[in-house]
Amino acid sequence: MTRLQKASLYVFCSFVVLAISLSYLMGATLFADQDKPWHMQPFIDADSLTAEYIHNYELLEKWSLFGKFADSSRQTVSILVDAWGVPFEPQLLREDLAAFDGLPHKEFLHYRLANRTRHAEFAELRIVADSSVPQNGIYLFGGDSLEYGRNLYVDSLGYAERVFCQRCADSLMLGKLDSVLSLATDSLPLQIALTTQDSRTGDRAKLNATLRNIADVARKHPEVRFIVQGTHRPTLGDPKIRRESFAHWVPAVVLN
Repeated sequence: MTRLQKASLYVFCSFVVLAISLSYLMGATLFADQDKPWHMQPFIDADSLTAEYIHNYELLEKWSLFGKFADSSRQTVSILVDAWGVPFEPQLLREDLAAFDGLPHKEFLHYRLANRTRHAEFAELRIVADSSVPQNGIYLFGGDSLEYGRNLYVDSLGYAERVFCQRCADSLMLGKLDSVLSLATDSLPLQIALTTQDSRTGDRAKLNATLRNIADVARKHPEVRFIVQGTHRPTLGDPKIRRESFAHWVPAVVLN
């Protein structure tokens, strides 16, 4: 090997070592400080409930609440409140639950496996084939059937009647629910389901307005049992709001 070839090999090896070193250093420092799109950013494991929550609320596992709390002797309404999660700050949850003051109710924290509304609907609203509840249920949603691909799976939820409304506020859909409950007869028990949407971006004012409207309907129909729970923590809108709630816990309230 000539002197020139040896020099060239030395330069090449030095370049490889330098490139590997720079790549490691940049990956460990520079790249670690770069902002990623909010939906790709890692976040802390936010599943460990605080002692205050554990001591003051009954914890429920991932199983459907309908099978646990439905009363076969009367109608049961299942309501999923979109983007209602368990906040890190207990005072915020107390403010939410204050909407149900004066109503006979029990409060729980419910474990949710996935932060998707579709998952919550399958887990909580689906009428199973061997259910004692007749297949004559009603499903209500204040948006288009195409939202989140509901047109692809809503039939499999098992409801004989499905009511959609183009961009209708929760207050309007709860009014429709009120009308359904007023017309239904005691001899024909229905499984009625409603998924809200006003609070989907984590807007607390809209969330609390929806919860108060739910409470108003429950007061008008004390003969009906209501199972109210969150779909998942807020995942849309400001990522800061998303990081203020536990990852897989949602509030649940059983009314009347």
